[in-house]
Amino acid sequence: MTRLRVQAALLILFALYSGQKLVRSHIDPSVDDVDYMFERELKARRGSIYDATGYPLVKSVPIWEYHLDPVALTNRVVRRKGEPPRPPAAIVKTVASALGLNFRETLAKSTNYKNRYQFLARSTDSEAHRIIADSRLVAGVAISDKQERQYLHGTLMSHVLGSINAEEEASAGLELKYDRFLTGVPGRIQGMKDANGRELYDKRKISIDPIAGADIHLTLDHNLQYEAENQLKAGIEEFGAAAGWAIIMNATNGAVLAMASYPDFDPSAYGKTTDEQKLNRCVGYTYEPGSVMKVITVASALNEKFVRPDSLYNTKRDDPDYYRLPGDGSHVWEPYMSVADAVVHSSNIVVGKLGYDFGQERLYNYMRTFGFGAKTGIELPGEEVGILRDWKRWDKATWSRAPIGQAVAVTPIQLVSAYQAIANDGLRMRPHLIDRIVGPNGEEIYRHLDEPMGRPISAETARTMREVMKPVASAKGTARRAAIKGYSVAGKTGTAQKKLPGQRGYASGLYIASFCGIVPADNPAIVVLVSLDFDAHRPFHQGGNSSAVVFRKLTTEALKYLMVPSDKPEEIFDEDLD
Repeated sequence: MTRLRVQAALLILFALYSGQKLVRSHIDPSVDDVDYMFERELKARRGSIYDATGYPLVKSVPIWEYHLDPVALTNRVVRRKGEPPRPPAAIVKTVASALGLNFRETLAKSTNYKNRYQFLARSTDSEAHRIIADSRLVAGVAISDKQERQYLHGTLMSHVLGSINAEEEASAGLELKYDRFLTGVPGRIQGMKDANGRELYDKRKISIDPIAGADIHLTLDHNLQYEAENQLKAGIEEFGAAAGWAIIMNATNGAVLAMASYPDFDPSAYGKTTDEQKLNRCVGYTYEPGSVMKVITVASALNEKFVRPDSLYNTKRDDPDYYRLPGDGSHVWEPYMSVADAVVHSSNIVVGKLGYDFGQERLYNYMRTFGFGAKTGIELPGEEVGILRDWKRWDKATWSRAPIGQAVAVTPIQLVSAYQAIANDGLRMRPHLIDRIVGPNGEEIYRHLDEPMGRPISAETARTMREVMKPVASAKGTARRAAIKGYSVAGKTGTAQKKLPGQRGYASGLYIASFCGIVPADNPAIVVLVSLDFDAHRPFHQGGNSSAVVFRKLTTEALKYLMVPSDKPEEIFDEDLD
């Protein structure tokens, strides 16, 4: 009887001990039972993004995230065959050594049973992963397969590249627009897990590798982009602007070589980015362009042979034949001014009269053909349409002001695209910044083919217009500070008053200063736009005094880098003699 009681007591003690162990650990992970099998999807490596030279801009690397579970560490039996069980302190020492952690701090975490799944580290070290995943060496460490998206050059090209968030979801830019190409095809694994749902890495049964995402190759050049961003930021600081943008476009095919928008942001910290920083002003911001639009008005009238460059207009503002003409400030003109001189001197009165005479329907149709009032189709999310009301809805004020860049709103990419048509002998090409998309095996999934978007003006008109625009960047014009030694510049300034948000009228003393130029004017290679956005009155708020300076510095470096031949070598020769 006594023997039976002893046996019963031993059984009860064993049951209590086993129950306690099961409650603590939920299950003995060494048991090979289907309940402890699992199957899950493996994320594919996200595709990389390269610039036009093949220089890497963005890439993903596999990374493991490690969390410590003190309960599992205590309850798991860890040992190699033929060796005694490893004590928790020895396990902690192994983990700390592999991950480069402080042993004492990690040991303190291992006894904090109230705080399970404490973060330890993220690491790309495959040897550290091999050690920690070995259930004969380590217990109590949960491992998560992650990818780390690395933006290799900080804020460079941030608005173009975009970002992915902490959940590895695309949030902006090319990351969002081409997410389906970059994501790839997931793989699959089947294996065993412990009671807390953590995989036992050394007990995988099925492993199907994922297919990596495609790589994107851009038309943008990181060297030109670096120059554009640096010159833009320097100009904003020098002239006291709040924001700005700069675009360099290939004059022949519409390829974007650089696209800078400021303020910018760190793609790795997108969640901490403000809305002002997130906005890509080159495609997602609309504004009244001001006098840079006069080029479109004059080119349209020349193309219809409605006027010639030497056609004269009287310079009286109070002219009863026209409705409420915009003024020319303090400028005093001769009684008559030619159309060509109206571009060089940026006369609101003369171009306003020309536009009024040309007619709202014809001017509207030309503006549409130049690409205003419609998206360009640039490969970025968030592109705005701009504002160009149907000519039938134009009142008389719009009729006299649309020709000079008021009462219409454009995006910077629309404006550069319109000037590209003038640079390309009248043929406008679709702006683009993706050259090709390449699959993980090297197969070409997509390649950009040059796409004509229409011919708003003839080749003859385009060449005439470039001649008309040349003196703008000279002592005769409004942008002498845009002149570049050794190169002819066909450009135009713009000093646009800023509209008050949600109100009628303009903000006093606030302007957007622009200069857009075609270089070289006789054999165009690039079109460059620089705009500075002022949120306070500044002494150099005019396009010719601020944006023209940034244009000259940026374009000079771009011409050198692209090795564009000089079309005025005598100027370089004279400079060398001085």
